[in-house]
Amino acid sequence: MALGMEIIGQIERDHRRLGRLLQAIDNGRWWSADEPGGSSLEGLRAAAARINESTTLIARLVSQTGTDVIGEQEPAASLTTAKATADL
Repeated sequence: MALGMEIIGQIERDHRRLGRLLQAIDNGRWWSADEPGGSSLEGLRAAAARINESTTLIARLVSQTGTDVIGEQEPAASLTTAKATADL
């Protein structure tokens, strides 16, 4: 039980951290024409894909416990679409 609570606590902390990061992004207003905030766009895309894969895995594991997982996650392919839209 303690390990379960530790895992849940870590996911909650990561959720809050991700929320703060999304607030800092502020709908992409910090993006320049070529590189977002001076960071590697490919690095950001790879990190976003890892987050997507991780949350998909967590959702799959949680659903195996008989718990209904609320909401569907967009596939990682949408990241490419978002990037293409931002470039317009």
